[in-house]
Amino acid sequence: MSSKPAEVPRYEKRELEVGATPGLTALPTSKRQKLKHRQENFPPSFWDNLSQLYLTTRSLREFDRRTVWPSTPKQPDLTGAAQIDSNQLVQFAKEGGPDLKDLRGFQCSGIEQSDLDREAMPKQKSTAPKTSAYDPQFEQHLIDHGCYPMYYPSAAASFAARPKNFAAILASLQKPTTSSSALTEQQFHKFLDRNRVAATESETMSGEIRNLAGEKHDSARENVLFNNLVGLIMDKKGEESTLSGPRVDSYEGNSPTDLDASIRESLSAYIVPSSDTTRPCLPNFFLEAKGKKGDSDVVMRQAWHDGCLGARGVHELRAWIDPDTLEDNNAYTLACTYEPGNATLIVYTIHPHISNNKNHRRISSMPNRHYEYIMSQLDVVNMRKSPASFIEGMRLYENARLWAKEQRDDLYAAANLKAKSKEPAFAGSGSQESSDELGMDGASG
Repeated sequence: MSSKPAEVPRYEKRELEVGATPGLTALPTSKRQKLKHRQENFPPSFWDNLSQLYLTTRSLREFDRRTVWPSTPKQPDLTGAAQIDSNQLVQFAKEGGPDLKDLRGFQCSGIEQSDLDREAMPKQKSTAPKTSAYDPQFEQHLIDHGCYPMYYPSAAASFAARPKNFAAILASLQKPTTSSSALTEQQFHKFLDRNRVAATESETMSGEIRNLAGEKHDSARENVLFNNLVGLIMDKKGEESTLSGPRVDSYEGNSPTDLDASIRESLSAYIVPSSDTTRPCLPNFFLEAKGKKGDSDVVMRQAWHDGCLGARGVHELRAWIDPDTLEDNNAYTLACTYEPGNATLIVYTIHPHISNNKNHRRISSMPNRHYEYIMSQLDVVNMRKSPASFIEGMRLYENARLWAKEQRDDLYAAANLKAKSKEPAFAGSGSQESSDELGMDGASG
């Protein structure tokens, strides 16, 4: 009886290809892409520049990369260089090297083909992942470059470093308003119902707050990615860091058409937040909200990041208007957070402060001036405590929006006035002035 050859079991795995990631090749394409995305990490320079490390999946992965994984084995030399006579190679090169005329597509010219290929190749953008407010390393990255969160244990972010106009802002936010005074107990209970539904609908909840806060400004936008601004942090080579641009739940600015076009163009990377330039610019009021399952640390980091970008933009515009006023230590930017879980509304100020640290952010028009940005808690209200606390929260939010708009309007007016004063004189007046001067010269001759 003839014996059949033994069949290879179907479940037997193939040997991995050279250079393949263990456990990755055998997976379906979709799962392989997800796993590859999870295995991405920040560049080594990101970890080297952090003053403090947090125990996260990515930090452990970087530790493994540096200590556990063996180095790639050296590939054997297959060029046969050991058998080449150097004297013969030099003589061969002096005689012009190999004849390439018979190669298809070869063109003899004075320019090296490798140089042409290099120029034709598009510049590769960095594919390193961006860190965001969901990563604990994000907070440390900002702190190391002079952006301080609330209650940070540093002399720069101490109680004494609150903005000079802190008391004045707080007084403005506590003024009675017509719309908040008209709120009823029925609206309070409706607010509580919406607050309960907003367990996972943070955007709906923030919309409810804005609708109840009175007049709806045309300058408000929701769910906008800030993809046109220069990052807050630059490395030693002047390249942008790994901080991703924030996607803001809600922000308010002024119409771009109300600001002189030359100012918008020169300060676009600081005051025009979106690549869609029709959206409001010079943002100085922000709202970040989370559902009940959201992380309070994350929403605070998001508001902090938003506020620092807004304060930096205002500072750049103020530097363009009058550099002598930059060190007034006043705040012109507000950021709010709202958490439906405890119905808490918090309002923060973010303001610039002069710094002696050269790693901190500079003003674009004054490279020798460095500034840090400090977040301070202005007021906090638990809006579900009672109808009175609900009205108090609505009043706080409405006044905060109005105060921020007043700052933008004043800055727009001052900037436009200066831009107008820089405009060249009309041709007629210039011609008249020139003719008068010529007349005076002729008279004196």
